[in-house]
Amino acid sequence: MSTEQNKAVVRRFMIELLAGGNVALIDELCAPNYVNRAMGGIDLAGFKAMFPAMGAVISAMRFNIVDLVAEGDAVVARYTSEITLATGKKLDGRGLTYYSLADGKIVEDDPIETPDLTQEFAVLMPPPVAP
Repeated sequence: MSTEQNKAVVRRFMIELLAGGNVALIDELCAPNYVNRAMGGIDLAGFKAMFPAMGAVISAMRFNIVDLVAEGDAVVARYTSEITLATGKKLDGRGLTYYSLADGKIVEDDPIETPDLTQEFAVLMPPPVAP
């Protein structure tokens, strides 16, 4: 895949899947060996299982992608985020995420965010339901 095609996959992942909640895109955008480093190295099944819990905690999420920088099968996204929790609390943040892709699908997702959203959500989310 070209760097522009890889950037398009990452853009769709962030905007349509994460912020838009279109979970039907998971298998299209993520490789079977997907891993999310920020969430303790969860695999694709764990990532899928997390979405119902996220939906109970987050009422709205928006990303503003500032930069997508790609080389080969690696894409780094620099972005700001606006998240509204179900409690009404608003979280504004910024982040960098390293994505590794293979054959047009995301294999590795390694975000660094301020505030640390994993910590913010962990205390609010119920344990994931087994797939």
